[in-house]
Amino acid sequence: MRVLLTMLLAVLATAAWSGPYDGRYRPDHPSGDSWDCKSIGKDGGAILLTSSIFFAVGSRCTLRDGVAVSGMDATLYDAICRADGEPWHRRIMIMKTDNGIAVVQKGARISMLRKCE
Repeated sequence: MRVLLTMLLAVLATAAWSGPYDGRYRPDHPSGDSWDCKSIGKDGGAILLTSSIFFAVGSRCTLRDGVAVSGMDATLYDAICRADGEPWHRRIMIMKTDNGIAVVQKGARISMLRKCE
């Protein structure tokens, strides 16, 4: 009984803390069709986004201090990212699209990502 209660509380806590963009994504262009939505962080594997983590091939960013963008279905985050070597900081905006999300980074670099099904 105690194990069942613990599992139930864990599921409820996860649902309460889930973010608006949580999920697995792949590029939203024809080359993304061959990406494996089950593998995370590998070449040709999915990109994972949770309420506080953006985990892509070769890098991982912790998302902090999310601020809703007025008039848009988007959030601007402070991100602390790490790949090989020292961590770096950047601003990242994540916005819902018809097929998934758009990730906008410094220098107007935009990544269109389709939600894995």
